[in-house]
Amino acid sequence: MNLNLPIIDRVSNSKSILIAGMGGGFDIFCGLPIYFELKALGLNVHLANYSFSPFENLSNGTFLTDSLVGVTADAESPYHYFPERYLAKWFREKRRQEITIWNFEKTGVRPLLENYQTLISHLKIDAIILIDGGVDSLLRGDETDVGTLLEDTVSLIAVSELKDVPVRMIACVGMGAEIDIAYTQIFENIAKLTELDAFLGACALTKRMTTYQDYEDALLFVQSRPAQDPSVINSSVISAVQGKHGNFHLTAKTKGSKLSISPLMSIYWFFELPAVARRNLLFSEMRYTDTITDAYRGLLKARRDLVLRKPSRNSLGLFQL
Repeated sequence: MNLNLPIIDRVSNSKSILIAGMGGGFDIFCGLPIYFELKALGLNVHLANYSFSPFENLSNGTFLTDSLVGVTADAESPYHYFPERYLAKWFREKRRQEITIWNFEKTGVRPLLENYQTLISHLKIDAIILIDGGVDSLLRGDETDVGTLLEDTVSLIAVSELKDVPVRMIACVGMGAEIDIAYTQIFENIAKLTELDAFLGACALTKRMTTYQDYEDALLFVQSRPAQDPSVINSSVISAVQGKHGNFHLTAKTKGSKLSISPLMSIYWFFELPAVARRNLLFSEMRYTDTITDAYRGLLKARRDLVLRKPSRNSLGLFQL
């Protein structure tokens, strides 16, 4: 059973595709089913992540810049938290594959844009799929609640500036896993993107898919390594695909909080990235930032100057979190 990706026609002629986690941490894992499906079709696909892992004293990595490094299963770091490194180890141990996972340091927009340009040149990238664990990449910035949109917005702005890359998309999965978001406003944003013909379709993960099974195995393998701080979003996606519902906890990390596991968490939503970026109201204050602190200050300034939208009444009663 295949993952019926609605974007196959967009990438089928691409010579080199980059799947990149846009929000850091375990976001890249949310892109693994897409990666496996595209690889099975014979396409040339690479993995990258806006990383939360420190690069200091990293050995056996391929540094293209001081803040862009390729990590393999042989990489060594004195820092325990490094999910990208353990993912490379999973590929070696479970699939007998030696792969490089590219890591972007957690910076502001300008260094990230330069690093994307470097990696694009290095790998001859002509298509980018940014992966969002959750849906906060679809926020404009004027919503009532904006969750943790900082890192996603930095990635969104950087990739939106890569106008020489002909195919740039966003894939979101884990709808409903983020608590501090007004979902009625997310639905309004999706409706507007649909009106603009920027919504590219959706598809769902199921237990029967080999791509899903490999994704689940990789996630649980990495989360079981020491100090890897389990991913709430990915754990929620797996719970949804396994048929769990409501206040179910896959990991001890979320015990004591209330979860709302839903079948919607297993669905991928695909969008044209340039259209999402054009609607983002944080762009001007965050575009010319160098550090993540600069970007955060720009986000706060932009939010202070905006008139926040009031959420509309959700007649379907969805996501009353």
